[in-house]
Amino acid sequence: MKNLLLVTDLDHTLVGDRHALACLNQTLGTLRSRIHLVYATGRSLAGARQLQQEEDLLEPEGWATGVGSALLWCGEPDLAWDRQLQHHWDRPALSALLSSWSDLILQPASEQTPYKLSYELAKPCMGPEAHQFEQRLRATLRHADLQAQVVFSSGCQLDLLPPAAGKGAVTGYLQRKLGLRPDQVLCCGDSGNDRSMLGGPWWGVMVSNARPELLAWWRQVRPDTLLRSHCHHAAAIRHALQTLPLLGREGSQGRAGEP
Repeated sequence: MKNLLLVTDLDHTLVGDRHALACLNQTLGTLRSRIHLVYATGRSLAGARQLQQEEDLLEPEGWATGVGSALLWCGEPDLAWDRQLQHHWDRPALSALLSSWSDLILQPASEQTPYKLSYELAKPCMGPEAHQFEQRLRATLRHADLQAQVVFSSGCQLDLLPPAAGKGAVTGYLQRKLGLRPDQVLCCGDSGNDRSMLGGPWWGVMVSNARPELLAWWRQVRPDTLLRSHCHHAAAIRHALQTLPLLGREGSQGRAGEP
């Protein structure tokens, strides 16, 4: 019986150290009868499938692609998830509103989905500068009476998503779909678009090679259920499986914090 939902980002989390990935694959191979495996990524499904072939990734049950704007479950689109995303989402109006912003460059069509509008920043920004840009964007959306999640990552990528989308939202949806408790869920990530799932009511692990924006968020929020691993890439996921109280095993108690 499967009693753990493992949701992991791909680039710079699961992928990035082939030796660590091989060790994790071996661990997961012995646990597959107990684990629902889901890849949650900003990539398109085609891009994620290509990475799977290049890096010899295990076949998951779920693909949450486009920063949680699309969900494929057991090889089929999850229509209930799609219906959830339709509420309060006007992609054409958002695109028209931002078409005149010279500091935003529309990403290629391959990176767009019906429920994701993606840009590159013409000039990468971090820290206070990124916060100011985000505040200006949110104010523009409010003034236009448009709703969207604003997701920054890696200092140069901007995704606009439906209010009901995102990696955290899709994790909660799958938790309920599978009838699991929050303590039967583990999320793993490295960047700003992982914040929503790493800050959820379930277990999380942040890799040691996390992006600055995620580290800044962690220092401010410090969720009790988030492990800041000293291991990088896939080794951090293996560390979490060995450290946190998962799969009916005894593990650390209280705050996850730093190991």
